[in-house]
Amino acid sequence: MNRPDPPHPAQSYTDAPAGGAAQALVLHAHDNVATALRALDAGSQVRVHGAEAADTRVTLREPMALCHKFALRAIARGEVVVKYGEAIGRATRAIEVGEHVHTHNLVSARAR
Repeated sequence: MNRPDPPHPAQSYTDAPAGGAAQALVLHAHDNVATALRALDAGSQVRVHGAEAADTRVTLREPMALCHKFALRAIARGEVVVKYGEAIGRATRAIEVGEHVHTHNLVSARAR
């Protein structure tokens, strides 16, 4: 009987954690943002999966579009925002847990 190859580690995010499907993903232990795996409503308690965030839950402060970022913890003004283990920019103001992280509160490290 042929069995499929196990998923590559980068593909394992599709595996649902115990207790239900993940709604957001974090890929590196140093990340301070997670990425929405589908559109999510404000006030939703989002299940985050991946890295060391397995079974972490964050309540969203605003609606989140597919593939958009939200803060896993409070991020201070000027603090580096980390996604996929890489610095992607700096917060232009304080960002609260569950808040959308995008161009309105982040200056990109690459767009200078």
